[in-house]
Amino acid sequence: MNETIVFDIDLLISGDPKIAIYVDDVFMNSTTFKHSLDFGNHVLRIVHSGKTNHTPDQHVIINSITIDGINIRDMIWTDSVCIPQYLEPWASEQRAQGIELEERVIGETFLGHNCEWQLPFTSPFYECVMNHVR
Repeated sequence: MNETIVFDIDLLISGDPKIAIYVDDVFMNSTTFKHSLDFGNHVLRIVHSGKTNHTPDQHVIINSITIDGINIRDMIWTDSVCIPQYLEPWASEQRAQGIELEERVIGETFLGHNCEWQLPFTSPFYECVMNHVR
């Protein structure tokens, strides 16, 4: 069985980052789209890339994500993970100063580094929401 889900992702973009949105491994051409999914486990991914040492102010903020008309703010804060890809030499300099850089950041909505943001979810989506609020 499957269902068609409507996604609406509101992003605030600073600079000129490369942004790619995927459901599982399927690239989406827009921040608002419909996608048909088999019942089961899935992952919404936002990939922020293109930041360099010469573009320090470049970032992406996830303002909101609405799936099938439901603002999933609480799910983002508890279930999403951001996996940063720190730039060199900055990362090595931070580590040399004893600063521990996070490898996985839960609930992050400010994508300041190149990174892959992930939100696992299940379909049927209404069951995923119900399980989250229980």
